[in-house]
Amino acid sequence: MAFEVYKPRFEKEATVAISKNHLTLNKKLMDKFDTKYVELAFDPDTKTIRIKASNNENGLILNKNKIGARGFFKHFNIQQKGKYNAVYNENEKSIIVRF
Repeated sequence: MAFEVYKPRFEKEATVAISKNHLTLNKKLMDKFDTKYVELAFDPDTKTIRIKASNNENGLILNKNKIGARGFFKHFNIQQKGKYNAVYNENEKSIIVRF
C-alpha cells in the first residue's frame, strides 16, 4: 500500500473572498482586525474595496469573519466573485482589496 501524507494548506497571505452576498475575511486578517462594525468604500477607477473599522453602529456588522455586503455590491454594481489578496493598513486600521 502506498500512503500519501496529508499536509494542510496554511494561508500565508491575507485574503478576502467575495461571494454574491458577502465579503469573507481569512484568519490572518481577523487576527489584526478587532472590531464589530465596519465601513465599506469602493474606488471604481482602480476596482478597489476598502474595509475600515467603524466605532459606531452605523457601519455594517462584522459577524465572525463575514460582512453582509449585498446592498454594497448592488449599489456599486460589483459582480466580481473569488478570493483576492488583501493588504492591511495599520495606520488607518483598514483592509484594501483589489480585484
